[in-house]
Amino acid sequence: MFGEKLRKLRKKRGLSQKELAEKLGYSSNSYISDIEKGKFLPSEEKLKKIAKALNVPFKLLEDMLFEEKLKELGIKEKELLELFREVPRMPKEDKEAIVKAYLKIKRKKKK
Repeated sequence: MFGEKLRKLRKKRGLSQKELAEKLGYSSNSYISDIEKGKFLPSEEKLKKIAKALNVPFKLLEDMLFEEKLKELGIKEKELLELFREVPRMPKEDKEAIVKAYLKIKRKKKK
């Protein structure tokens, strides 16, 4: 779970929830606590701020969050995870081809 991974990373950096929250401009630790409990996932903008506050590459947190979102969708196969990681870096035509293929399969299933 993303929240658990974030908690481990925060602790590894030697920060309390309150200290991390303060670095993000919050007066209490409830925002961090709620993320770590899995109540919600942070936006990309907040994720960038968290990465900066923890002094880690944004890509690290982005990948953690991406894996969590895929798990929520039930996508676990290693090949699919790799495909979904690669899609954002693909040329527009390739992305469109993947979406079209997916929609075609989805329509077949509905019939």
